[in-house]
Amino acid sequence: MRQKLFFMGLMVGAFILFVGGCGPYESVVEEDEEALEMEAPVPVETGDSDGVIIVTDQMGREVVIEEVPQRIISLSPSNTEVAFALGLGDRIVGVTEYCNYPPEALEKNHVGGFSTPSIEKIVELGPDLILASTIHEEEVLRLEDLGISVLVIESSTLIELYTSISLAAEITGVSVNGEQLIASIQQRIGVVEAAVAAVSEEEQVHVFYEVYSDPLMSAGSRAFINEIITLAGGINIFGDIEENYPQISAEVVAEKQPDIILFPDYHGTAETVIDDMAGRPGWESVPAVQNEKVFAINDDSFARPGPRVVEAVEEAAEIFYPELF
Repeated sequence: MRQKLFFMGLMVGAFILFVGGCGPYESVVEEDEEALEMEAPVPVETGDSDGVIIVTDQMGREVVIEEVPQRIISLSPSNTEVAFALGLGDRIVGVTEYCNYPPEALEKNHVGGFSTPSIEKIVELGPDLILASTIHEEEVLRLEDLGISVLVIESSTLIELYTSISLAAEITGVSVNGEQLIASIQQRIGVVEAAVAAVSEEEQVHVFYEVYSDPLMSAGSRAFINEIITLAGGINIFGDIEENYPQISAEVVAEKQPDIILFPDYHGTAETVIDDMAGRPGWESVPAVQNEKVFAINDDSFARPGPRVVEAVEEAAEIFYPELF
């Protein structure tokens, strides 16, 4: 029963990840904070006379806003987190059933699932802006036909997250909030990068991230998780696989001898998963198992491309190198 619950939790986590960024996952890891600041393009144009805002969103669509939106609906958990982090909570009138952070999001009206939003419920709430993702292409067309403005923001890398934040901030009239949010994320990640820079390549920990146990799956180079591990100074043992979530074998994990194992904790499953890992053939010699370096982490902050990515980087770095923090 617990395994089935774990499976269901994983599927939700994986779908949320894709809602945050449904395009190809590219792991972009910059060398330092200055490079991150320079590599965050913001394709925005602002009209001078009428206050009209024209942006090109992350689906390549031109979006024209004539008045600052006051009633906003978010169709993905990552976009909801971005909106709240920008201080737009009072303007949010609707979210999906999977928008569980921050806690205030749970009090908002639901407009369906992240992949199955209800056009009828959306229209009933009278929004003047929808924050959608690329998974909502069909809904975007229908909402546009109804005269409702839609901004598609989607992130599969940290750089794209900065762009998402900038677009959402500009189109809602809180560009200063966007600049401050990006600067805060960059500053905190910069602190982590500076700390782990002292770790030599030979001393870097090798990390196995277990996405799911049956079949055994991990995070490849295109997963957002891979970028988090790298920023935190770790080496993803499957970071050389050009996939999001490759299926791998327990034997290969044992051969790679990871120093750290991370896995998503779903409502009390941690103890069961750790016991299962310890009983796998060959894993008794895995350093992470021998040294009890197996950690349950918050899957939402690790797998959901939103402002909490900085918390994931900080958490990972503290697990990898506790002596530095």
